[in-house]
Amino acid sequence: MKVKRIYAVNFRNYKECCLEITSMVNIFYGQNAQGKTNLLEAMFYAAFGMSHRTAQEDDMQRLDTDQFAVGVNFEDLHGLNDVKIKRQSLDGKKKKELFLNDVKVKPKEHYGTLNMVMFSPEDLQLIKGEPALRRRFFDMQISQTDKAYYDLLVKYNRILKQRNRMLKDIRDNGASAELLATWDQEFVLTAAKIAAKRLAALQKLKKLAKAVYAALTGEKEELTVFYELKANNGELLYPEETFCWEDFYSQKLAERRQIDILRGSTGIGPHRDDLLFKVNGRILKAFGSQGQQRSAALAVKLAQLEYVRQEIDEFPVLLLDDVMSELDDQRRCQLLKFIDGKVQTFITVNDKALIPDLSGNAYFRITEGRIAEG
Repeated sequence: MKVKRIYAVNFRNYKECCLEITSMVNIFYGQNAQGKTNLLEAMFYAAFGMSHRTAQEDDMQRLDTDQFAVGVNFEDLHGLNDVKIKRQSLDGKKKKELFLNDVKVKPKEHYGTLNMVMFSPEDLQLIKGEPALRRRFFDMQISQTDKAYYDLLVKYNRILKQRNRMLKDIRDNGASAELLATWDQEFVLTAAKIAAKRLAALQKLKKLAKAVYAALTGEKEELTVFYELKANNGELLYPEETFCWEDFYSQKLAERRQIDILRGSTGIGPHRDDLLFKVNGRILKAFGSQGQQRSAALAVKLAQLEYVRQEIDEFPVLLLDDVMSELDDQRRCQLLKFIDGKVQTFITVNDKALIPDLSGNAYFRITEGRIAEG
């Protein structure tokens, strides 16, 4: 998968830009706060309909404007394609439109058309950060190549919201608890499907991550990854592929019904689960060094590239946002060795000397939202 053109209008500090891309490795360099990350964010937003930096889409709109647009022209195994997103204010309301090859589409038709993997400084927290960060990473990985999983997530979040609303209504207004039955049944079926897909995806990802981590450490250490299922009363389970999800959720949901009513929220389900990383049998989050945690984060991200390749028969586009300065020489070399000639990559750095010449690098100097090649 290769990006051919990036364009943006009124996006962050870019009034208008259109950048033609011909190289496999593309370096955006310059001082801080000039717009390097903004270009990667524009690409990420065009691909996924969301930012990797903010949940507030107004933040991405150039000051004193009432609309913005971003798009990416790219080539995959099936030919040339174009994804574009327009967002504007109409009669005081925000309107967001997604286009695939100039045809307006729904989010689920747009998501995963252009496959990308982002590696930013925040991703170095993948091992020791909050569970929500790992769930987001894992859900995005699976959704890129599995449209059914994307639909399941949307459905699950809707059911979860409705069930939580019902729990509050029972607690605060005396509604009948019997009304939960329908939502509980829908919850169990949808949660079971999500968990089963997550576990199947993890079986593939953990093998890839184990191999990459071994290469990073000279075969001296072993990385293992587990699906951490939060049951009732603080119990943690680490299920295998044969786990009976529907029976589990039916039983646990019934056990904790009164607790959920009291709290007004659902305390079990895929929205509560996590990934657990170990190196040589020791929990990495608690006992790993900073170097081990960074190596594991890098291994998981590189494994994600290979996972997508195996699912769609081609590598996704890789976005490296200001991570080169965060990695030591060994990890930087391993990363560049992995991508050289195989993965189209976009890199932001302050100092372009951090990037050795790979497959005819293209350099773009970014200054106050203006792009100069060379």
